[in-house]
Amino acid sequence: MREEAQLWLDDAIYDLESAQIMFKGARYNYAVWLARQATEKALKAAHLVVLKKAFPKSHNLTELARELGWAIPKSINEHLQFLNPHYTVTRYVDAAVGKPSDIYDAEIADQAIAKSKEVLDWINSNLKIS
Repeated sequence: MREEAQLWLDDAIYDLESAQIMFKGARYNYAVWLARQATEKALKAAHLVVLKKAFPKSHNLTELARELGWAIPKSINEHLQFLNPHYTVTRYVDAAVGKPSDIYDAEIADQAIAKSKEVLDWINSNLKIS
């Protein structure tokens, strides 16, 4: 695997671990954002490996996954759709129409972390066979 791709994957894992730390500290909006970031970074690592070129400057998880040319299981697609909108809402008052910390709770954060982990596992399994 290209060194740059491995760095992105390592950072994705770090972000997912950080999401769990934020969850334990009841910083749920940040837990969701980091889970989403982990997913995006893993998809971008896959771009470097599979497509052998720089990834697009996109934050759309479903587009990034589709561009890989892999068969995307329904559950993974649903996870990507769940995580996708949390790019800005988790961080910005205007996007959240209020304080992001008031919108997110343990249930949403727990779901985001679990879904991100499943997507990362799916990416890793596809990278091993490609």
